[in-house]
Amino acid sequence: MNQPLVSVLMPCYNAEKHLQDAMFSILNQTYRNIEVIAINDCSSDSTANLLIQMAKADTRIKVYNNEENLKLIKTLNKGIELCNGEYIARMDSDDIALPQRIEKEVHFLEQNKDYGIVSTQFLAFHTDSPDKKSLHHNPLKHEELRAYMLFKSGICHPAAMIRKTIFSELGLKFELDYLHVEDFALWSKAIYQTKIANLGEALLLYRVHSNQVSTLNEQLQVENKMKVFKIHCTQLGIPISDHLLHIYASVAECVPYKQSIEYITECESFMLMLLDLNKQKAFCDNVFLQRMLSIHWLRLCANAQLGFKVFKTLKKSSLYQRKDYTSRDMTILYFKCLFKIGYKKSFIYKIFFK
Repeated sequence: MNQPLVSVLMPCYNAEKHLQDAMFSILNQTYRNIEVIAINDCSSDSTANLLIQMAKADTRIKVYNNEENLKLIKTLNKGIELCNGEYIARMDSDDIALPQRIEKEVHFLEQNKDYGIVSTQFLAFHTDSPDKKSLHHNPLKHEELRAYMLFKSGICHPAAMIRKTIFSELGLKFELDYLHVEDFALWSKAIYQTKIANLGEALLLYRVHSNQVSTLNEQLQVENKMKVFKIHCTQLGIPISDHLLHIYASVAECVPYKQSIEYITECESFMLMLLDLNKQKAFCDNVFLQRMLSIHWLRLCANAQLGFKVFKTLKKSSLYQRKDYTSRDMTILYFKCLFKIGYKKSFIYKIFFK
């Protein structure tokens, strides 16, 4: 295998608590031909000093300091310009890359020249219980990811490796218009211009904690996801309106914007339209899309707060495919309908009533 230079792009802001673990996990990779572009975004803790000390110990680390707090998106775009490598590997300053992550990602991109982005599965853990890890699995194949990304990001951003040409030749970048879902927007644009894949192995330990942007800005994320949905509508030729985007978001989140059978039926029509559109344009894996929409349909009805009267609408639809549902799925459906339980964003709720 060739040994092209890989630039590991690591923005750092008040990262003193976990920075050393994150950095050492990169420096100790089995793949050695790397540079680390570490950008200190005006941290108020000891991040700057830690980066200086680590750079003195390993010349592969290149430290840059923002003159003002640029925040993540501007820092990422600045970092991309500073990267010298053929490949750019993203890394967050509080996660841990497993030893073969970069080697396996480089191998994939070297063997698959028509792919522009590759990521991996990941193991999530909480800072206060590091030994308890949960596997998060995203689709592997490009054709499946094209279906999956209609609704949510299928790429773990801090585990991703990206050809620099994605930025230098295709002109893509992280954009402020998609604040807090900037990675989802980038993948959603890239997937129409290049191929994307995930490796089947978990090669990143992803740290979950209460101060994460994804935890603190969940409502803004939902709003900006609707902007991402516009990307797909434009690419697929779907007429855009505020009402359609609310329908789209309801299907994506499996939470109806309005509690009525009529609204649920509109969501059903939107999903059936996607299936028909895919038959015409062969945009993605049709079997994968059908199964995904089947599951979204069940969860959408379960979250409708309409009680058991939703069952008739649920089961008469061609989207209803009993073979796609586990006994747990059906138990949650009955329980929610019995008590007309609405969707909640709490962590406990997501564990039991996903």
